[in-house]
Amino acid sequence: MDKFDLKDDGYDNEGVLTVLEYHGNKVKPASTSKRTFNNVYVKNFSKDPEFTDEQLAELFKPYGEVQSATVMRDQNGMSKGFGFVYFSKSDDAEKATVEIKAKASEQMEDKETLKLFATEAMKKSDRVQLLTLNNFKYKKSIMYFSLFVKNFPPGTTEDELRIYF
Repeated sequence: MDKFDLKDDGYDNEGVLTVLEYHGNKVKPASTSKRTFNNVYVKNFSKDPEFTDEQLAELFKPYGEVQSATVMRDQNGMSKGFGFVYFSKSDDAEKATVEIKAKASEQMEDKETLKLFATEAMKKSDRVQLLTLNNFKYKKSIMYFSLFVKNFPPGTTEDELRIYF
């Protein structure tokens, strides 16, 4: 708050003009509004029929309190190799996905072990929309990688073009 002395300018109202900062309806920046989730989609775990929901929950207990865990099964009761883990807190769900992705990137060299994968569980329509957007971004990013070259001698083969480029 600023005050200006206006006595010398002929103002009667005690000669003080007060200027207050307008706070209005401030909108939070987009970066601070974060999408939260509690439900985590998990895949690449054991397809053993003995693998239970409780064992899946145990895999995720180090990341936070697990409210429920479900292994998806086929009509014969065999695990499909994916499921869902529901955390009490969204921070725990995010922590689990981030740490599992970090562990998976560390294990890139070992191709034989199944790498656990975890991400936010989404509706199919949301996944399709996200995949379409990512596909569009990819296509746009490689759009300028194509070259148009002309005036090659007649009879130039594809192998000769490979030698040129």
